Amino acid sequence: MNMATILKNTTSFSDALLEDLADPESAMYYLEAALSDYKEDGDSAALWMAMKDVVDAQGGIGKLAERAKVNS
Repeated sequence: MNMATILKNTTSFSDALLEDLADPESAMYYLEAALSDYKEDGDSAALWMAMKDVVDAQGGIGKLAERAKVNS
Protein backbone atom coordinates (compact mmCIF):
# COMPACT_ATOMS: atom_id res chain seq x y z
CA MET A 1 0.00 0.00 0.00
CA ASN A 2 1.40 3.39 -0.93
CA MET A 3 1.29 6.61 1.11
CA ALA A 4 -1.41 8.21 -1.05
CA THR A 5 -3.74 5.26 -0.41
CA ILE A 6 -3.04 5.33 3.31
CA LEU A 7 -3.73 9.07 3.54
CA LYS A 8 -6.91 8.71 1.48
CA ASN A 9 -8.28 6.01 3.79
CA THR A 10 -7.33 7.43 7.18
CA THR A 11 -8.22 10.40 9.33
CA SER A 12 -5.54 12.63 10.76
CA PHE A 13 -5.03 12.54 14.51
CA SER A 14 -5.96 16.21 14.73
CA ASP A 15 -9.22 15.72 12.82
CA ALA A 16 -10.17 12.71 14.95
CA LEU A 17 -9.31 14.57 18.17
CA LEU A 18 -11.41 17.60 17.21
CA GLU A 19 -14.30 15.33 16.29
CA ASP A 20 -14.10 13.65 19.71
CA LEU A 21 -13.80 16.97 21.54
CA ALA A 22 -16.98 18.27 19.91
CA ASP A 23 -18.73 16.11 22.51
CA PRO A 24 -18.92 18.14 25.75
CA GLU A 25 -18.33 15.11 27.96
CA SER A 26 -15.21 14.09 26.03
CA ALA A 27 -13.99 17.69 26.17
CA MET A 28 -14.50 17.74 29.94
CA TYR A 29 -12.44 14.58 30.46
CA TYR A 30 -9.72 15.88 28.13
CA LEU A 31 -9.46 19.14 30.08
CA GLU A 32 -9.52 17.31 33.40
CA ALA A 33 -6.59 15.15 32.26
CA ALA A 34 -4.67 18.20 31.05
CA LEU A 35 -5.30 20.00 34.35
CA SER A 36 -4.20 16.96 36.32
CA ASP A 37 -0.97 16.79 34.31
CA TYR A 38 -0.43 20.51 34.86
CA LYS A 39 -0.81 20.05 38.61
CA GLU A 40 1.83 17.30 38.51
CA ASP A 41 4.44 18.86 36.25
CA GLY A 42 3.55 22.55 35.91
CA ASP A 43 3.64 22.34 32.10
CA SER A 44 1.31 25.18 31.17
CA ALA A 45 1.97 24.72 27.43
CA ALA A 46 0.14 21.38 27.44
CA LEU A 47 -2.77 22.88 29.36
CA TRP A 48 -3.05 25.81 26.94
CA MET A 49 -2.92 23.39 23.99
CA ALA A 50 -5.73 21.32 25.49
CA MET A 51 -7.86 24.43 25.98
CA LYS A 52 -7.16 25.51 22.38
CA ASP A 53 -8.15 22.06 21.11
CA VAL A 54 -11.46 22.19 22.97
CA VAL A 55 -12.21 25.75 21.81
CA ASP A 56 -11.49 24.76 18.20
CA ALA A 57 -13.65 21.63 18.47
CA GLN A 58 -16.52 23.56 20.04
CA GLY A 59 -16.73 26.10 17.22
CA GLY A 60 -13.79 28.45 17.68
CA ILE A 61 -13.03 31.54 19.72
CA GLY A 62 -15.93 33.53 18.26
CA LYS A 63 -18.43 30.91 19.37
CA LEU A 64 -16.79 30.78 22.80
CA ALA A 65 -17.06 34.57 23.17
CA GLU A 66 -20.70 34.39 22.10
CA ARG A 67 -21.49 31.61 24.59
CA ALA A 68 -19.65 33.46 27.37
CA LYS A 69 -21.48 36.66 26.43
CA VAL A 70 -18.16 38.53 26.26
CA ASN A 71 -19.50 41.11 23.80
CA SER A 72 -22.82 41.71 25.58
